[in-house]
Amino acid sequence: MYLFKDEVTGKGHGVSAGEGTAPADDGADAPAADLSDLRGAVRDRALIAEARGALAGRLGVPPGEALQHLIWLARDMDLDLPEAAKLVARGEPDKEEAAPDAPTRAPEVEETLNARPPGEAEREEMLRSVTAANTSGDAELIDSLPDDAEARSVLSATLDSSAQLIPVRRDDGRVYDFIYADLNDRARDLFGRGAEELRGRRLLRTDPGTALSGLFDSYVEVLEKGEPYHGGPLVYSTAQEGVSKSSRMTVRAVRVPTGICISWRYHFEEDRARRRLNRVERLGRLGFGEWDLIGGEVEWSDQMAANYGVSVAEAPSSPGDLAKVVAPADIPLVEDALQTLFTRLEPVEVEHRVALSGGRYRSLWVFAEPVLDSNGLPVSVNIVSQDITRRRRIERALSQTRRQMQRQQVRMTEQQRLAATLRRAILPDDDDVRQLPGMDVAVRSLAAESAARIGGDWFATRVLPDETGLFAIGDVAGHGLPAAEAMARSRNGLLGLASTGEPPGRLVGWLNELVNDTEPTTGTALVGKYDPAERLLTWASAGHLPPVLLRGGTAVELQGEPDPMLGALAGAEYETHEIRLYPDDVVFLYTDGLVERRDADITEGIDRLTDVLRDAPADLKQVLDRALTGMRPDRAADDITLFAVRAR
Repeated sequence: MYLFKDEVTGKGHGVSAGEGTAPADDGADAPAADLSDLRGAVRDRALIAEARGALAGRLGVPPGEALQHLIWLARDMDLDLPEAAKLVARGEPDKEEAAPDAPTRAPEVEETLNARPPGEAEREEMLRSVTAANTSGDAELIDSLPDDAEARSVLSATLDSSAQLIPVRRDDGRVYDFIYADLNDRARDLFGRGAEELRGRRLLRTDPGTALSGLFDSYVEVLEKGEPYHGGPLVYSTAQEGVSKSSRMTVRAVRVPTGICISWRYHFEEDRARRRLNRVERLGRLGFGEWDLIGGEVEWSDQMAANYGVSVAEAPSSPGDLAKVVAPADIPLVEDALQTLFTRLEPVEVEHRVALSGGRYRSLWVFAEPVLDSNGLPVSVNIVSQDITRRRRIERALSQTRRQMQRQQVRMTEQQRLAATLRRAILPDDDDVRQLPGMDVAVRSLAAESAARIGGDWFATRVLPDETGLFAIGDVAGHGLPAAEAMARSRNGLLGLASTGEPPGRLVGWLNELVNDTEPTTGTALVGKYDPAERLLTWASAGHLPPVLLRGGTAVELQGEPDPMLGALAGAEYETHEIRLYPDDVVFLYTDGLVERRDADITEGIDRLTDVLRDAPADLKQVLDRALTGMRPDRAADDITLFAVRAR
């Protein structure tokens, strides 16, 4: 700490040597640069979140998908993501179109078990009884069977699973179970058990679903009446040791001399393929259809019918009838595509709409191809349709959003141009700054190179009636036209208040009240007043960065108790500080654009500045040049204002 004795008052004024320590005050420990970075990051994230929500509402998509569209829009328009978000959030949506039709979905096929057949309670009772039945004589029964050539022929000739069943009767002759006498090599039940696991075992114990599904009764009827049975495909369920399994199943049964032979097939692969196709149709909103031009038959999938808003039974009977379910304005498109298909015998693609209720439309993309016989003549037509309503709706909404962003961009560009024009009109050129009594003045005012970042930096000088000189520097929060307008009001307000001759602390207090009454923003300011007769400099700071005193090759901060920013606290009082200046003393003022970095604490920037300004040349313009060259500020990020006064 350097102590310069005030020759007029005898008071000592502390002048920091730039150790980088913040003054002891509540809240003063928080580094300003970190706070600024945090505010900027939070502001950007909030803006992106707001734009994402707005875009999700316009497009009718989830927030995650809206964010991806926002990123694409930013890339398309060569904008940073926060800039694009600002345009989206501030843009006014166009008049919305009629609400789009809900996505078309074919009724999802849900396979459920057949209703419980009549008499199920009796069958469950039967299962309980057969579970407790004595099976000790089953092996002897199988061994005593006569040779059954018919059964052997059925088992060997059947390509599916097949088994020979022999009846188990009660004392009254009624059949209450069957025994697996033999099975072919391909036989597998729902649990994967084959001949080795099933041969010699009771049917109802190993496969209780036979009773619950009613198949057991059908088997008994085949045995007693001799009429073959063919059932299915049916949904079949069974259980074993607490584990249940289900599948669609086709069953056949015939009588043989020793009992019956059954054959069965589980439709695992067909069901899996069908489920996959259903998912493809449902998730992709894809429909498939075929017209048989020879037999006159038509086959449309459920999703195909749903895409066209008809039932499967109402599907057009021929390609020529497709126009009946197409929006009237698009019929020529479909007719032209069909003509191309049948004359050139080549696949065609067309996009058309389907009219819905309420004046709404569904957009379909359609691909059709002819199937030719050996003579090159069409025998059928395959057709695929996809509901692209959502895609087209998103494209329209994105197009509207892009137009809104472009309009907003034009408005913002105009505001930036006006802000730059207003700044030039209000602030004098660097070489035209009014000099002050007993002081030389030099200014370097640099607007941000990015037009969107032009802010509210300002400076002012005025010769007062008592031959003292007033100078000031300030920075209004924000960028663009609002910041420029606030800057103009703050600067002009201070120059008007200065005519009262009051000390800087009082002037800054009045300026704070003015900002609180008229501005929805905050700012900083440092106001100084120099009396050349007494060589006394008095100043007050409203949250502004500390001035730097250059004296005898040294550069130190002029420290004072930090007072609130302009507009932050109504009725705040501001302290007036004072120091005596000697000939060739230089007081250097600046705005945050010179010392602020996103990757460093602002106190580090001030320390760097004092290091740069040590042993500065006598010429004030060279002092400004050294500060700019040594600090290398980001010219695109913010305005930069340097203001230096030298006591004569």
